Amino acid sequence: MRDVEESQRDSDRLRETLAGVFGPVGESAFAAIAASARWVEVSGGSVVYRQGDPGESFCLLLRGRLHVRLRDPEDGLERLIAEIAPGEAVGEIGLLTGNARSATVVAVRDSLLVQIDAATFDRLAERHPELLRRLSKVVVERLLQRSQMRRFSPRVSNIAILPARCNGRAAEFAAQLSSALASVGPCLLLDAEGVDSQLGCVGAAAATSESEIHVRLTDWLAEQESKQRFVLYRADTEASEWTRRCLRQADLVLVVAGSEDDPRVGSTERELCEGADPITTARRVLILMRPEAEVLPSGTAAWLNGRTLDGHHHVRDGVRDDVERVARILAGNAVGLVLGGGAARGFAHVGIYRALVESGVSVDWVGGSSIGAVFAASIALGWDPDKVEEIARAAFVDENPLGDFTLPVVSLLAGKRLKRLTARYFAPDIEDLPIPFFCVSSNLSQARMTVHERGPLASAIRASVALPGVLPPAVDADHLVIDGGILNNLPVDVMRDRPVGKVIAVDLSVQKEYTLDYSEVPSAFRVLRSWLPFTGKIRVPNIITLMLKATEVASLVHARNVSAQADLVLKPPVGRFGILETTAFDAIVAVGYEHAKQRIAEWSSPGGGGE
Repeated sequence: MRDVEESQRDSDRLRETLAGVFGPVGESAFAAIAASARWVEVSGGSVVYRQGDPGESFCLLLRGRLHVRLRDPEDGLERLIAEIAPGEAVGEIGLLTGNARSATVVAVRDSLLVQIDAATFDRLAERHPELLRRLSKVVVERLLQRSQMRRFSPRVSNIAILPARCNGRAAEFAAQLSSALASVGPCLLLDAEGVDSQLGCVGAAAATSESEIHVRLTDWLAEQESKQRFVLYRADTEASEWTRRCLRQADLVLVVAGSEDDPRVGSTERELCEGADPITTARRVLILMRPEAEVLPSGTAAWLNGRTLDGHHHVRDGVRDDVERVARILAGNAVGLVLGGGAARGFAHVGIYRALVESGVSVDWVGGSSIGAVFAASIALGWDPDKVEEIARAAFVDENPLGDFTLPVVSLLAGKRLKRLTARYFAPDIEDLPIPFFCVSSNLSQARMTVHERGPLASAIRASVALPGVLPPAVDADHLVIDGGILNNLPVDVMRDRPVGKVIAVDLSVQKEYTLDYSEVPSAFRVLRSWLPFTGKIRVPNIITLMLKATEVASLVHARNVSAQADLVLKPPVGRFGILETTAFDAIVAVGYEHAKQRIAEWSSPGGGGE
């Protein structure tokens, strides 16, 4: 808590905040608010309001940042729904309605608030009724914004870089990331020594809340945040006061390690992040620095086990795009690519990927369903378009995984060819892929979608393509799972939950009207007899085509709904190709390429939505 007259700077800041929330405030109203308000300093990670508490006050945020979290009554989990920036109000809905707090508000970093209780505001509103009208307007505008938001993505500006080990890797990565982020906007890299130098005081960075320089330090850091698009806080290797401050200031914590190090949680990380009372509630992401640029990452699972993380990324020495991908994700500019199912029509993904690469579109996250999972995995492995096309032709045309028929007890196909092919080409674990990846399958026993983001890549792909009745179901965590297209043939909604800015979706679903020249489905004998010369062939779909088409129809409405969440939907004209027409490989690839080149050019042009 602090006195309102402690400094002219605080008084000016309060005046600016009031003007931003209420509009111009007269001197008498300002004096009344300044005299009756409480000044409150909260540490990063502290709860300001808790869902269900009485709505007896509201606050104006002068410095710092707050997150608004809503508890889901079904699973009890809190989800981030909004962010409060300096100059905004929080808690005003409960104050005006008198109801309990509708959400929990947490300080993301060390923050300064001015608190006004209900009784004080009522007195102010009687003398200055315009304050009530303006606060009501704020409430209405916020409710409208939330109802119109597709999904909330918090802005990342303060980033803490926490070394997992004492090896210089964190300093190396911090310099690389600072350079990459500078292309987005002004970026300042801070460490303890640099802060001491800027403030002209040895030990300033290590100041505690009881220190005389604490207020000066917090104000200076807030000033840097207002000037910079990004502030990188490079923490010490030990749990120093500077390290604690770095974590309290952070919107996001990047734990940086060398892949050659001991993967166990270190003492500083355990004390500050993994304990019962962590110093920050900010999201945490692991950055694994890897010396082998030409070798696929491995052993990532050992680093993820025992840590509570929100993600991880690989940064290989000499691979500039790895650092730039992290920068794009942090800046909210990352591109997520979603590839839908469609059996042989999925060959269009090969041409679309080539068109994306040629157009300079970097894919930062990739996911898919059914055949889309296969090509999404190919991209996540870092293969270039030539290699994707070469392996796809060899796997689907030359070896034909849909040709090993068996006694149809569980399925028409044995699935042995598919298992052999996936083991050959998709051997890594998902967490070892250089580009973040997911695929989806349908859980039979729980009637829900499963998102595969860890574990053997080959097993996840087999689960996602396991068309019921055609291929054997897969086993995932003691459950039977089948083709992802059953429940979600175009998982744009899953991608939207990842930290990407734009989503490109490839929808291969085909709406086609079929007219028949017979009134009822002919018998098998009649169909076979029609194949004789001069009898007129009766065309009926075979059992595999029927099952594939049933899967497509089942998810058609869902695909139509979720595609609206994408920024660019590519829908190549593949309807003229049969679902099992693998011999049309080159033609389908070409259709995907030509369609994507045209649509990407339109999208990337000024006003097209891609800039």
